[in-house]
Amino acid sequence: MASVASNPWVAMDVTTDPVARSRLLRRVHERAFAGQAGSSPDVRELVRESWRRSLAAGVTPDQGGATLRLTPSELERAQERSPLVPVIGIIHSKLSTLDEDARQIVAIADAEANLLWVTGDRDTCERAREMHFEEGATWSEREAGTNALGTAVALDHPVQIFSAEHVVAAVHPWTCSAAPIHDPGTGELLGVIDLTADLRTHHPHTLPLAELAALAAEAALHLRSLQLAQQLRERWEAAMSGRPTASVLLDPNGWVIAARGMDELPSRLELIVDRDEGTATLPDGRGGAVEPLQGGGVIFWLAGRSRTSPSLLRLQLLGQDPSVQLGTGCRERGMRSLELLAVLAMHPEGMTTEQLALALYGERGKAVTIRAQVHRVRMCLGAAWSVDTHPYRLNVPIDADWLEVARLVAAGRPDEALRAYRGPLLPASEAPEIIEARALLEESLRRSILTTANPDLLSAWLAHPSGSDDLAAARALVAVLPCGDPRRAAATALSGSIARRRSQPAA
Repeated sequence: MASVASNPWVAMDVTTDPVARSRLLRRVHERAFAGQAGSSPDVRELVRESWRRSLAAGVTPDQGGATLRLTPSELERAQERSPLVPVIGIIHSKLSTLDEDARQIVAIADAEANLLWVTGDRDTCERAREMHFEEGATWSEREAGTNALGTAVALDHPVQIFSAEHVVAAVHPWTCSAAPIHDPGTGELLGVIDLTADLRTHHPHTLPLAELAALAAEAALHLRSLQLAQQLRERWEAAMSGRPTASVLLDPNGWVIAARGMDELPSRLELIVDRDEGTATLPDGRGGAVEPLQGGGVIFWLAGRSRTSPSLLRLQLLGQDPSVQLGTGCRERGMRSLELLAVLAMHPEGMTTEQLALALYGERGKAVTIRAQVHRVRMCLGAAWSVDTHPYRLNVPIDADWLEVARLVAAGRPDEALRAYRGPLLPASEAPEIIEARALLEESLRRSILTTANPDLLSAWLAHPSGSDDLAAARALVAVLPCGDPRRAAATALSGSIARRRSQPAA
């Protein structure tokens, strides 16, 4: 008789015939999703709960599989930025024999269940692509229903899902086991390891194998953090050379690495930063300054240190080559980080996790994504104190090019605003608040120029890439130029050219 395993996270015990178990589950699945009352004891409680979540999210058994969410360029960027990059080789080395020997697919996903790396037996991988089990696909419960990868993310726990325990019927021929990978320092969910294969190859030991691979990855990340701590210690010791000032060295997560001239300290410190004064305070009230180190650590210098001014954060986000630069020289060009910093710069009062998620991703935003992005921004800028939490807000002086353009427009200085306007705000961004801010900035600048009736300013706007197709500006220029002005003929020709382009049907 087919039976579930004593371990609730495992689909069934080793004595159970997988084919017979699959047939039973398919009958139960058919009745359950046909709306028949009652719950079968043959379905684990965690699976029933997952089915309820999946149905609430709109997943149906007849959909073809997962959604290909990431474009090739987005997938490439996600792979480059993944915190799991340093341990991908270790994961594959631990599981490589499964490819041919067991015909398993080894998949690695991010914290949102987006598949970033998929390897394995070629024929098995080809079959799996029929349900979009491939790089770039999103296997969260909200997108693909109950499955080991998405359910492991939802529950933050290793889990095995077999055959018709999946909501989507296209996934019924498969069995999968998945285990989350966490940041060893913060406990933050970084991604998931998944092992997927034909249901006939099911074995309960596949789940602990995935768990062991996840533990190996976490151990490697921990070793890497220890190596970083040693590098930071060397830089701290160099900075301390010949200076009597007491200080403490913190890693990017606030853990104390070393201290000199300080009383006994807790193992982790939450520095209280005064943005107006540019100073920092320990929880016990002692004040001082913070100095960022390349690699993400910081030095807290006890009061008496001369360098008390925080580094300036330069946000150059207009035009085609946006970047962020800290006063220390550290640069960041990743789109997700730029979007996060831009939105925080627009809200100096601070934002909650939910507000940030909505501003950056709309209704599909998740708190876990925001926490991961803030962590990456701190690491990239080499200053763990650049973003406060509760609420999230920037705590360093800001030089933002688009905010300066908006200020000049509001001050009635459109000529200076146009000179400072290098192009649209983060033109490649699809974040809802960025899209709105981009449109508002360009339209306010445009209207401020049109209302001046200044021919030089109108000409400059029409020569700018953002205004080159502005028919209203071209007509306004013709209207303000006197008949004898030699520029009027060129303006008339430009107006006609723009009008003709606009009248032509789209290709």
